[in-house]
Amino acid sequence: MGNRISIRIISMFILVLSATLTNQSVADTEPLATITVEAGKHTRIDTPVSVTLEGIPEALSNVPIQLCELELVRRSGRLPVASQIGPGNPPRLWWILSGTTPAGSKRVFQLFKSPVMSMPSTVVEVTKDDSVLQIRRGDTKILQYNHAPVPPPEGKNPLYTRSGFIHPLWSPRGAVLTNIHPADHIHHIGIWMPWTKTKFEGKEVDFWNLAGGQGTVRFVKFVSTTSGPVYGGFEVEQEHVALKTAAGEKVVLKETWDVRVYNIGGPEKGYWLWDFVSRQHVVADSPLHLPEYRYGGFGFRGAAEWEGENAAYLTSEGKTRKDGHATRACWCDTSGRIDRDWQGVTFYSHPENFRHPEPMRIWPSGQVFFNWAPSQAGDWVMEPGKEYVFRYRQYVHEGKVKVADAERIWHDYAEPPKVKLERTSKEKEIVLFDGTDFSHWTDQNGKPVRWEIVGDAMKIVPRKGSIMTKRKFRDFKLHLEFKLPQMPPNVRGQGRGNSGVYIQRRYEVQILDSYGLETMNNGCGSLYKQRAPDKNACKKPGEWQSYDIIFHAARFEGQGNNAKKVKDARITMRHNGVLIHDDVAVPNKTGAGRQEGPEPGPILLQEHGNEVWFRNIRIVPL
Repeated sequence: MGNRISIRIISMFILVLSATLTNQSVADTEPLATITVEAGKHTRIDTPVSVTLEGIPEALSNVPIQLCELELVRRSGRLPVASQIGPGNPPRLWWILSGTTPAGSKRVFQLFKSPVMSMPSTVVEVTKDDSVLQIRRGDTKILQYNHAPVPPPEGKNPLYTRSGFIHPLWSPRGAVLTNIHPADHIHHIGIWMPWTKTKFEGKEVDFWNLAGGQGTVRFVKFVSTTSGPVYGGFEVEQEHVALKTAAGEKVVLKETWDVRVYNIGGPEKGYWLWDFVSRQHVVADSPLHLPEYRYGGFGFRGAAEWEGENAAYLTSEGKTRKDGHATRACWCDTSGRIDRDWQGVTFYSHPENFRHPEPMRIWPSGQVFFNWAPSQAGDWVMEPGKEYVFRYRQYVHEGKVKVADAERIWHDYAEPPKVKLERTSKEKEIVLFDGTDFSHWTDQNGKPVRWEIVGDAMKIVPRKGSIMTKRKFRDFKLHLEFKLPQMPPNVRGQGRGNSGVYIQRRYEVQILDSYGLETMNNGCGSLYKQRAPDKNACKKPGEWQSYDIIFHAARFEGQGNNAKKVKDARITMRHNGVLIHDDVAVPNKTGAGRQEGPEPGPILLQEHGNEVWFRNIRIVPL
């Protein structure tokens, strides 16, 4: 299907139901899971939390589900908590840990099948037209992403034309907190993230200062948009382009932005909270060199009104605009007065970021500019085939920042509450691998397994053979997760992280790095050489992926050599939660699979010369 299709994902809503829905509607049902949230050593106030819905098949089947807090269950019956299922592998359940949760305390929730779903009165909504995407709550605008090229002011160099940036960012009361094309720096455009001083294939490339014509950044496509009661946001793909290589224009970096605004705060409480994640990887064959420099990376140009004594900076280390430049911090607040009101934005760098605590570019005078600038700490290189992730949180607030609030939000971001999910119904589930041992497995010849266990996963050791379950199965539901290695760019086709799941040792579901490729009958998720998947749901190498398989064996009449097949095997399969085979017939064995027959067979994981990883393997006989 080519590169990833631009799609609009509307999250499943699990919502506070109307008063007409009685508590009895869920009172007679058993919970699917119990979820415990531990505050840890910090007090939490209206904190976004999430948990993977590992092992909850309803999350993959679009069955309405409902979150309820146990304390409220005991006091008032099962009053639902607004929550939302977001995309992921496995999908994640999001909700707000509402109110105050004291340090050291815990809160317990239960997850149920729900008889109905209804739309809440307030959601974070995403709307999009041919030029811009806006995120708002009700009639209150929060931020705008510009996906169409925006030209500079009349008379200015057309090279300043750019897409792929956020402007305006609004305060809760509606003031515009960003600036675009200011006279002193025409290339400044609200919130954006290009690299400034770089070198590619021996030439300097500046993706930031556009007038030199060396480079630019462009919007490519929307991957998803999400509206919901817990958050609204979008995911987009962008490209960083070198304009003057020996071969002309060349895309150097592919970048994905994931922007998420939480349904907390608002005008009544005087703040917004939103997250920004940029994932970047070099798609050219050559690396991108980033010499030491004071600029480059996530940048913010503050409102035009913020200038001189009418503006301020404050970092987590107590630095201000006088002494903050080139220092490092966990957070930095920028603020100023518009008309008579003071507003600000506190920027947070995630602890997992490169060179955290990150160095900062802070203007010592004049208007407000802020930049997380890891290149200040020295030269570095972005290598082809590796992914570089930059995570930031923004606290948009009315009034001057209160250090206690800034620190509380920092702890929510850097040390979030611990969330644990325990399934309460496991049917007849058999855990084939939980990260501890190979007790359910042998090698393909019935001898001890010679693969490795690393952490909670097993890793293929090349040339040590395939492995298979000791037990044989007929009809079943199977869940497993796998991770593919990042192979060099010159390795193509079946050499890119090859393995397979052989059902009954007869039918192979292919495992292969097929990220961004056309679907093929020997690609990832295919029934090998028989049927391509309906969609390409592959993630990048290095990311955990999942298969969820429902298999019904072929049916035979008679025994032994007289057995005659009367019904083909059938398979339904989801890859990373995406349906790729919908109750399709498997007419015969695949590839190197063993001949069909009436007897059950083992699950075999293929060793094909690559270090593929597996974890969380569970099966439910049907």
